[in-house]
Amino acid sequence: MFQLTPVTSFVLVPPFVILHMIFRYYFQKFVMNKFKDNKNVKKLSECMFYFVQYLVFTIISSVIVIKNKIWWFNYENLYSEMLTLDSFTALHGSYLMLELAVCISTAITWCFETRKEHADFAMMVVHHICTTSLICFCMYSKNFNWGASVANLHDMSDIFLEFSKMIYYLGFERVSKVTFFMFAFSFIIPRCFVFPKFMIAPFFNGKLDETILKMNENVIMTEIFSKIERNFITSALSVLFILNCIWAAAIVNMAVKLLVNKEWRDVREKQEKSE
Repeated sequence: MFQLTPVTSFVLVPPFVILHMIFRYYFQKFVMNKFKDNKNVKKLSECMFYFVQYLVFTIISSVIVIKNKIWWFNYENLYSEMLTLDSFTALHGSYLMLELAVCISTAITWCFETRKEHADFAMMVVHHICTTSLICFCMYSKNFNWGASVANLHDMSDIFLEFSKMIYYLGFERVSKVTFFMFAFSFIIPRCFVFPKFMIAPFFNGKLDETILKMNENVIMTEIFSKIERNFITSALSVLFILNCIWAAAIVNMAVKLLVNKEWRDVREKQEKSE
């Protein structure tokens, strides 16, 4: 089977950044021409693009998770590669390479998006920096199973978010309310409960070390993760968890307003307050 090395993956990132930006430009241009009479056409085009993007990434990461049985609760499969440190397979390497390319592309195109006006834009930037750093680390250290599992937990909720906003801008407000609650569930459970318990806690409660030593009792843990690497990973993951909790609080706030006052808008979007 064809395999990618970390070096090869990093080298291929810049061309995919360019391709991603070109594809996005023409995709959004097509949507804006198709729905030019919609007053929120620019926001609609952004939501449609992100919906397709996260859908594709979630499908790829789900295939990797299912094929390799790297469920978040299966510690042995999730951490087994840390002992072997094999080269990337084509699917693993391509997935993380595309994730990194999209992160870089998105950081560039944010300057031209309506989302730069969001009240939580600074939080989005911090989240983006942490995510990009973790992807680079996974590619460098060849921990693609763990990286794919973390990404899968996070990307799935974005599908429902973008879909809910998309159909809201298309005028299907009642349906968007239903999909919003689907988004709330897919965000809060995986990101605020599963993620800290199975992805962060093992670095602190000894589960990570215990699982690896169970597979190979002669391994030296500092050879797998140095103190600096472990501190970096736990710090980046902890920041992501804190941001997830802040966003979860905002989601609950929106849900309560929707149920009590029937008020329906994204509280992050400053411009929508007057719409």
